[in-house]
Amino acid sequence: MKLPLENGRRYSGEIKIKRFCHKFGIDMDFSLVFSGVVRAVGEDHFLLHSVNPSQMIKIFKDRSSFYLFINKNTTAYNLQAVVKEVSEGKVLFQVEEHSVSKEKRRFHRFYFCCRDLGDFIIQKEGKTVCDNVCIFELSRSGLGVINPCVGLLKVGDAVIIKNEEQKFEVELEIHRINTKKGYEFIGGKIKKANLNLINYIIRKYIKVSEEIISSTG
Repeated sequence: MKLPLENGRRYSGEIKIKRFCHKFGIDMDFSLVFSGVVRAVGEDHFLLHSVNPSQMIKIFKDRSSFYLFINKNTTAYNLQAVVKEVSEGKVLFQVEEHSVSKEKRRFHRFYFCCRDLGDFIIQKEGKTVCDNVCIFELSRSGLGVINPCVGLLKVGDAVIIKNEEQKFEVELEIHRINTKKGYEFIGGKIKKANLNLINYIIRKYIKVSEEIISSTG
């Protein structure tokens, strides 16, 4: 198996960090993003160095696998690899067969715990439906919330997700509602926002990633 990697090129990737979100008692995977330069590419392994942020080396010692993002012929792929050895700021990874998969997402999704973003309210037709809502999924075009006020919304509804303290307000078209552990997991498409969502996600992501890295090793 020939790996679709270029020797000396910097690639981005992510590691899934398992977190327990206390408010609703659920596990959440936080995507910790990094980049590194690929060296010594073999048939089933490669070496990564000059990792950024450099503190990620501590994470690699604890996590068994990660994904590397690859663009080839304008198509995005994910390469899954397993950590084999960490030494002197370098990481050796081994790639299993059938580890390359096509990336289907148009925009990257980030997952948060309630404590990361705070509490939000849901409004429908100008009336508050629930005032104890948590955003758990956020991307450039979509948003997911955990709603403890079950049975008041349906697919197709247009709602407002807001936090007045953060001056955050998003108009959401609901595409799916799944009930789990007595809560509704609502997902939909963002139709309008009163702030730059990319900047908002970056600020929150940096804060959480710094907390995770500083608490490791």
